[in-house]
Amino acid sequence: MNIKFLFATIVLILSVSIITYGQKQTNTNYIDGEVLVQLNSASEVHILEKHFKQYNLQSVQTVSERFNIFLLRFNSSKTSHSNFLNALQLEKSVVNVQNNHYVELRNTNDTLPNDPRIGDQWALKNTGQNGGLPDADIDADEAWDITTGGQTALDDEIVIAIIDGGSDLNHEDMNFWKNTHEVPNNGNDDDGNGYIDDYDGWNAYNHSGTIPQHNHGVHVGGIAGAIGNNGKGVSGVNWNVKILPIAGSTSTTESIVVEALSYVYTVRETYDQTNGEKGAFVVADNCSFGVDKGNPDNFPIWEAMYDSLGHLGILSMGATANRPWDIDSVGDVPTAFTTDYMISVTNTTKSDQLYMSAAYGDTTIDLGAPGTIVVSCRVNNGYGNSTGTSMATPHVTGAVALILSAADSTFMINYKNQPAEGALLIKGFIMDGVKKLNSLLGITVSGGRLNVFKSINLMLNAPILQADKDSVKVAFEPNSSGQDTVLLSNLGAQDLHYSVNIPEQPDWISLSHDGGILAENEEEPLILYFSTEGMDSGFYNCAVIIEGNRIFSKTIFVEMLVDPNVGTEEIVLNTNSVSVFPNPFTDKASFEIETTTKATVLLEIFDQKGTIIFTKNKGISPGIQQLSWDNVQSSSGIYFYKISVDGQMLKTGKLVKK
Repeated sequence: MNIKFLFATIVLILSVSIITYGQKQTNTNYIDGEVLVQLNSASEVHILEKHFKQYNLQSVQTVSERFNIFLLRFNSSKTSHSNFLNALQLEKSVVNVQNNHYVELRNTNDTLPNDPRIGDQWALKNTGQNGGLPDADIDADEAWDITTGGQTALDDEIVIAIIDGGSDLNHEDMNFWKNTHEVPNNGNDDDGNGYIDDYDGWNAYNHSGTIPQHNHGVHVGGIAGAIGNNGKGVSGVNWNVKILPIAGSTSTTESIVVEALSYVYTVRETYDQTNGEKGAFVVADNCSFGVDKGNPDNFPIWEAMYDSLGHLGILSMGATANRPWDIDSVGDVPTAFTTDYMISVTNTTKSDQLYMSAAYGDTTIDLGAPGTIVVSCRVNNGYGNSTGTSMATPHVTGAVALILSAADSTFMINYKNQPAEGALLIKGFIMDGVKKLNSLLGITVSGGRLNVFKSINLMLNAPILQADKDSVKVAFEPNSSGQDTVLLSNLGAQDLHYSVNIPEQPDWISLSHDGGILAENEEEPLILYFSTEGMDSGFYNCAVIIEGNRIFSKTIFVEMLVDPNVGTEEIVLNTNSVSVFPNPFTDKASFEIETTTKATVLLEIFDQKGTIIFTKNKGISPGIQQLSWDNVQSSSGIYFYKISVDGQMLKTGKLVKK
């Protein structure tokens, strides 16, 4: 898996290139005298300004406060871009640096006649109208028998972000998200998310909450999520999804795109951290823009944004070029990015053929979706047709939201606890659910065209792995052996193919088997064998990871105590003297410990691989004392803790970071 999370302390590989909104070919592919830089700390931007004073370096914009990304301006007559980039790369404070590239829209300029509205939405239900091929559609009508979208099984209001040139906030057939914790147009950041007056969304062009009218943007948004069954206009793939409009793509620069993506991250992160009180439950973003023949190696910050969004559970949909190119050969941004959290989309016709001017790629372009003569919304309550990969892509974006609205509570709980895995599972359901087409076989990754009905059924019938315990705690004397058992079961409707492994497996533990197949409702014991031969007294730990196709992985935390008193003298583990709160937590988990004597307490935090990522020693007096783990930068997911008092384990357990 190729993951490059854009956290402030992670160093990403760097270089330079181009962008487009339908794809633009140009000799000048970046803004002269401007660079994007990501720093370890925001305060270091002023140090850079002083260090490169001879080039008149000036920070002109904070592109992303969350990721310490800045737009810098310098005098390019005093040094070349390449020399300046090389000089910045040598600075210890710099995580990433690159040129500020141009970006453009991704739709063709075909002039098409205005057609009837819902009856002409062949992409959703193709009956052969207007000379089309019957069933050359995404089977939306069959999917709507299961769900029409809107909310998750846990009552989260599903939102998709449309990053485009703007939208039409007053359109009769659109359902827009509103930031109700922000007072519009008062000049204040009322909700404290770092964006002033973002009541309607965000405008990355002028860094405001004003969303401009834009035909392309409202057309794309309508394909994904125009209101269905309201007697007006057209229907989106998802009837009831909320649209988050972000202006940040038309004939623009890369810094604007990064700012737009950073806003998506902030809104979803805020939702997770406030347990839904603020922000929005954004599950997907639509990027119908890019850079023709762009080299992905030259866009590290942009690509890493998609990894960071994926880490929150957000899938990104990218429209490929509107040219008959092999993207594997010529390159493209963003659809040649290697991020696992993007679905790259090309354009198919009402006859299930690859559109004549749509790009393809056996290893880069994931699938096709209807994008030719697609009717959707226009500004001022209008409707019209457009053609391009820009129109194909929001069909997939709407499908992501529709699939999540059909998921049961078990899936959604797992998705929230393991959002990155959840996003990849949704992507897998979409990829595995395509209708195979001869026109796409061998020239796309999946070889097929989107079928949202089949994708929903793959999710609903997927295997469900259950383990009867989250952790195993055992104690043995030195030079002895023993075993414990974890019962695995499949609660889903399809066979569960699974594998078991122990990362960096120590010698003191082995497994009865390394994988297998569980039929529906079948159970199987996984036996853990332990040996303390030649081992010193003390605590030993590792993690057993169970993975499989179309399932959330399970991690079993294992701890073994080696002590000569085992079996001859009782070792008291008083778990009632420890309380952990809150759990799940956002940025800080606290541990309250009650003792009757002076003692030294050791707090250890482990990731799912059993690696210690945090330790804290503290001498405590009799009574109730508190330790804490401040965890702002670590990713959401499952962790394990162990508390020891004077070298003796007191309690272990699971922590969930939202």
